[in-house]
Amino acid sequence: MNYVLCAAASVIAVISVRYHLEWTGFLLLLGGCLLHVSKKRVIGSVLAAAMFLFFLCLSSYHSHHSQSSLREGAFTGRGMMTVHPVTDGDRFSARIRLDNHETVALRLLIPNEAMKQKLQTIKGGMSCQVKGMLEPPLNSTIPNGFNYKEYLEAQSIHWILSSSSISNCMTGSSPEAALLNWRSEGLMLILRYFSPESAGIVQALIFGEREWINQDTEKAYQRIGLTHLLAISGMQVALIAAAGRFMLMRMGLSRETSALLLFILLPSYLILAGGSPSVVRAVLAAELYFLFLLLKWPIHPLNLLSLLFLLWLASSPLNLFLAGFQLTFIISFCILLSAAIFNTFSGRIHVQNLFLTFLSMISTMPLILSSFWEMSLLSLIVNFFYVPYYSFILMPLSLISFFMACMKIPFWQGGIRIADLVIDWTNRITEFIAAADPFLLNMGKPSSFLILCYTAGVIYCFWSMEKGIKKTIGAISLLAGLLIIDFILPYIDPNGSVTFLDVGQGDCVVIELPYNKGTYLIDTGGKIVFQEEDAEWRHQREKKRLSDYTLLPYLSSKGISRIDTVFLSHADQDHTGEYLNILNNITIGELIVPGGFVRDQTDRILIEKTVQKGIAVKTARGQQVIKKAGINFQVLWPLKWSESKNEDSLVLRFSLGGKRWLLTGDLEKEGEAFMLKTDQQMNIDVLKAGHHGSKFSTSSDMLERIQPSAAIISAGRKNRYGHPHLEVLKRLKQEGVKTLRTDTGGTIQFLFNGKTGTFINHPPYDVVNPGSKKNRD
Repeated sequence: MNYVLCAAASVIAVISVRYHLEWTGFLLLLGGCLLHVSKKRVIGSVLAAAMFLFFLCLSSYHSHHSQSSLREGAFTGRGMMTVHPVTDGDRFSARIRLDNHETVALRLLIPNEAMKQKLQTIKGGMSCQVKGMLEPPLNSTIPNGFNYKEYLEAQSIHWILSSSSISNCMTGSSPEAALLNWRSEGLMLILRYFSPESAGIVQALIFGEREWINQDTEKAYQRIGLTHLLAISGMQVALIAAAGRFMLMRMGLSRETSALLLFILLPSYLILAGGSPSVVRAVLAAELYFLFLLLKWPIHPLNLLSLLFLLWLASSPLNLFLAGFQLTFIISFCILLSAAIFNTFSGRIHVQNLFLTFLSMISTMPLILSSFWEMSLLSLIVNFFYVPYYSFILMPLSLISFFMACMKIPFWQGGIRIADLVIDWTNRITEFIAAADPFLLNMGKPSSFLILCYTAGVIYCFWSMEKGIKKTIGAISLLAGLLIIDFILPYIDPNGSVTFLDVGQGDCVVIELPYNKGTYLIDTGGKIVFQEEDAEWRHQREKKRLSDYTLLPYLSSKGISRIDTVFLSHADQDHTGEYLNILNNITIGELIVPGGFVRDQTDRILIEKTVQKGIAVKTARGQQVIKKAGINFQVLWPLKWSESKNEDSLVLRFSLGGKRWLLTGDLEKEGEAFMLKTDQQMNIDVLKAGHHGSKFSTSSDMLERIQPSAAIISAGRKNRYGHPHLEVLKRLKQEGVKTLRTDTGGTIQFLFNGKTGTFINHPPYDVVNPGSKKNRD
């Protein structure tokens, strides 16, 4: 138990340093130690206090000495590829450890096909000369979005190297380089022989590499709580260790010698399997097991887990803030702490498996809801069948077929075909279950207070399980009650918002009314693909959908699974490009477009797929009022159709939060002038500047007429058009208009309650694009 107390003390110390709560952490520890001493457990209290001080000093040292010695700007140097590089279409990415032992994330936009063929020969473990620009990773500019900067910093990566050239690559001579090279060879062999549908799964199960798993398949696994199966688990490492020990003993080696060899060889699997949290935990556990076996020191499993927790945390205190680290240890600790209850089901293997699945789901509930905002109640049943299926059928099948291919054992191609067939059908069944899941709960990101309540509820649930079935049912009912409260909170929330999401060079506006009365979306954002970028060799294996990491995560974090009305201002891809992805993932009440919206086959397909879903498609034109619950949209334009998509943009005016809003799409000066002639009541508080700040929109005449107090400009960072133009910024400044920009400030939100509200940026305390130069005409 002393090791468990030390682990708890280390967690308090690391969190205290991270959030500058050293005195709070000290008081918590002091209270725990006094409680422990009162039970005459002095040694445990002394060890916990010592561990707290050690990790307090270690975390403080790490936070003050983990700064990079590199500087932003041009860089030329040499380094070793620490992962298998990914070449996908015209994109190349890798991690490279430089000669100063600092690791950076490497990116390269491939200029031509010859360069692509050359880059595809680069493997993990190779040392290369690189040249490019060092840039700091950006904070998330989407509320509740994935923070890539924090993710990299947790791995001690402080820079992104946007490379212009990679040359003079050669295979490294160190043992680590050799292992990384073998890993790359194995990954490429799987891609070469297995089908595209199964290759990603086989890579994940053997090497811990998930880059090549189909996006829809991975999303399906995530929705029903099966993502952990795509990571190398303790079960898989245990199977590999057991198989290795069996083979060594069959070769005539003694138990002690085989254990010693495995103790020496197993760390190499850390590198071969990618070093993910679950792999590190499993391999460290096996290493400690073999060490205590060789030394003939008995150790309790809970103490063994606590010891490897301390060792791993000591290697880098920031590991504590990785979701994978948290999940793997939370589940393991909860299972071991419930060992007494588990043993009561001795001899009933199916009941034990169901109980383990239940423990895993309950123990990780607060973390899953705070990190992923949704959970499926179907997960309990699905995991009951999938965990043994993956552990005892799919994992061995993948390993056997892979080694058959490596050694060209007779009928190896038949083995791969069987694996392809089994994995393909497994993926299809998983996607079907995820699509038809009626028990998926999406309540949005809970507040910190609710997370504390969930955590307290989980602790109470574990305590209740030791007290009998009645108390257990009561504890589960308490957790269910918290879920219900979480679900109904939006219906009693008097706050609303107007959100201009940072979707790069595009438009996307989300309107959320108080008391969950309605959600409205104006444009979806999207990427324009230019002809020179459409060469076949540039095509990525799967098109990266912008809304998968902008609009959809935002809606999910807010618990929004239905949009009452989608307005598409006009049929340019930077306004409508993500609509079909939204259509496939979110329930839509109706679609409203301007007259003359359909101009080519792409637009026609968009409308047809909407109709096929049974969604009403309506056409809007000027001087029309669209009345909705809690809000009226006045359509000011278009009054007539023209040959220009921009000139036919849907212009909307509405009042919300005590302010009058005008959204002009990509309307240009001519359309603005005509619109002003037809509407005499044009006083506006907030203007969404037309065409991303183009000098051909937002004319001086319009600004003088409508007299806005604030203007929103939605534009992409370092875009090729130079938006927003300096000319437009000058016009706005001359008229005394406060300008808010997504390219420099990230997502812009207006949060309101009744007739009052305030603007905020996301991230609120950072410059999104530090050091950027002003855009020019």
